[in-house]
Amino acid sequence: MEQRNWNRDAIALDVEIKMWRPEGEQVLRCKTLDVSLGGAELLSCAVKFPKHRVLELRFPQICGTQVKQPRMLAKFIRNTDRGMAIQFLKANNETLRALQALILKDKIMQTKLNNSNSKNHSVEMPKQARS
Repeated sequence: MEQRNWNRDAIALDVEIKMWRPEGEQVLRCKTLDVSLGGAELLSCAVKFPKHRVLELRFPQICGTQVKQPRMLAKFIRNTDRGMAIQFLKANNETLRALQALILKDKIMQTKLNNSNSKNHSVEMPKQARS
């Protein structure tokens, strides 16, 4: 059974996977289903990789930040029902901090949405019933 050091958060981030094939470099674009600082599950890119294949990932949302090299190396772990599981191997601290900031920003937005929805669904008693 797989052991994780980080909690995964459901978040949809754009991901570009750079791979090298006999016909040349190829870039696959897909989305994350969930992410942690240790790995992610990616929505199916309709590509099968050999186990432990090293991939280069790029998160376009990080590119607009001050991070100089918004790429990281990851290892293909297995196919899942919805896509593939990957484990992050190597990334600079700036990239990890930027990824952590995206996860945190998404959590804050989800909390605000949930609070807003619960306020909209709360039922207030009419004034006559309170007296």
